[in-house]
Amino acid sequence: MIMDRKDDRAPASRYLLAENDETAERQKELLYEVLGPVFFGKKEAGSEEELAAFFREQYGIDVGNDFYEGDEHYEEYREAQQAIAEGMSIYGGSIAFEEETLADLAERIWRDMESEESGGFRRINTMLEE
Repeated sequence: MIMDRKDDRAPASRYLLAENDETAERQKELLYEVLGPVFFGKKEAGSEEELAAFFREQYGIDVGNDFYEGDEHYEEYREAQQAIAEGMSIYGGSIAFEEETLADLAERIWRDMESEESGGFRRINTMLEE
């Protein structure tokens, strides 16, 4: 008999699964296939030119001519520009505002990845509550 534990979390539907322990790698692959695009987006820019094109398309900003310090997306652009200079690529995506649980999970994953010693992951704009 399974007893309900009391905790502070919202009510949830419980489930049980049976699986072979050798499926762990396939589980990781499947989770990434399904959740990777949600949590890590798609590659938007890997070069200065691609970054400028992304800001032009996404925000209507010509970063070479009408972009100035203090602009709404200026710091975001500078951080992305620095990341590209360090050999990183820029990925973008979105999570619906009403998906609070998904947003909380994304924040946890991003925080954990950013705290890793490698320095290969950086949050630039992850303000999901906008």
